[in-house]
Amino acid sequence: MHGRRGTLARESVVQHSPLLVAAEVREVEGKDKSVQTLLSLATAIEEDWLRELFPEDIASVPRVFYDAGAKRVYAEDQLRFRDLAIGARRVEPPPADAAARLLTEEVLANRLTLNDWDDHLEQWILRLNLLSQWCPELALPAISDEDRRHLVEQVCHGSFSGKDLKEKTVKAVVKSWLSPAQQELLEKHAPERLTLTNGRTSKVAYESGNPPHIALRIQQLFGVNTTPRIAMGCVPVLLHILAPSQRPVQITQDLAGFWRDHYPRIKQEVQRKYPRHEWR
Repeated sequence: MHGRRGTLARESVVQHSPLLVAAEVREVEGKDKSVQTLLSLATAIEEDWLRELFPEDIASVPRVFYDAGAKRVYAEDQLRFRDLAIGARRVEPPPADAAARLLTEEVLANRLTLNDWDDHLEQWILRLNLLSQWCPELALPAISDEDRRHLVEQVCHGSFSGKDLKEKTVKAVVKSWLSPAQQELLEKHAPERLTLTNGRTSKVAYESGNPPHIALRIQQLFGVNTTPRIAMGCVPVLLHILAPSQRPVQITQDLAGFWRDHYPRIKQEVQRKYPRHEWR
């Protein structure tokens, strides 16, 4: 019928029957040239007749699906006659494994949010993945895209809706990817904060494809004469050296060269602007 829905003839006595067979199908063209498919000579069918006459063609098929409007996973046992769905019975609660897989797809597509999965956790994963590249001898297991899917699914297990996910604690699940000893190695060799030789600490920013970097004012680097390194000394940290205005005056991985070749000139320029700051 070319994708058009059929309409029962007005005089049909089976208007409210859920199952029917039409013995005659006609296409009627309206005044606006639209074509309507008209079903006539229709006979109501009882479900029990189908069970009796075609027992092998009747089956109950489980169906689990995500309702985007309700932001919820539903499950039902769908009664099918061959390829035709003729009824359904709601199942509560939905199967946990299937629900977790469906919710995971929504999370990974950014249609549902795990509130506890934040930038801090993304940095933790990035630190782990970078350190596993920098220091393969530590044998730390990186988190691949497939591993990320597995972790999200683990978090989603036991939930059936977007509302349920808002209550989920994520960080403990993700960080359990590493043993306590491995977590210590991560904190030691790809730290969230780096302690310099002068006792100052600074947050380390990690970026895929770029060296890790810290940003400090010149005064905060007094007493630090060599470029700090992480990853068992293998990776030099990129320094964003800032004026008191917080604007960078130098970006370098050669701190000794900065003090020797650039600082004397920079000091002359900024000392006049910021006379109240310490200048050595």
